[in-house]
Amino acid sequence: MKKLLTLMILTLLAVKNMGANRTMFNPSRSNDAWGSGAFGASRDGGSRPHLGTDYVITEGDTVYAPFEMEVYSISYPYKLNTSFKGIKFRTEINGVDYDGRIWYVVPNPGVIGSSLSKGDAIGVAQSLQSKYPGITDHVHVHLSTTVDVSNQFNTMLYQGRYYINPNDVV
Repeated sequence: MKKLLTLMILTLLAVKNMGANRTMFNPSRSNDAWGSGAFGASRDGGSRPHLGTDYVITEGDTVYAPFEMEVYSISYPYKLNTSFKGIKFRTEINGVDYDGRIWYVVPNPGVIGSSLSKGDAIGVAQSLQSKYPGITDHVHVHLSTTVDVSNQFNTMLYQGRYYINPNDVV
């Protein structure tokens, strides 16, 4: 009985610690009928760049925090369509404060207003098929700051903010 109890405790600890090492980021979305999910890819016929990176995920999968973050609000990627959701968060990387978004995820109860550690569950991935039939389902991640960090990361200056490629920090 003592061995069984010890095994159960060790198993629970291992499962608890899996989140700390787990990365939610799968490969970036490559070209599909709706374009590319790469950082800087063209949007709206070339009128603006893609300010983040899209990571392939399946609807219903758990989305995990890629780094420590303070989640401060729900976010809607489309002004006129609130069925698609995400989170707004703040994080610090190499001493610089960033504002970020992770879209196409329904946040878990209690996530908004909380601090998350790397590997903590954020919520559940949504499908984009109703808006973009045939697109590869994904979560979109972007990070921006007012500080020029081009000496540290692949950056893009857009409307007065520096966006960094999330691949550089996850």
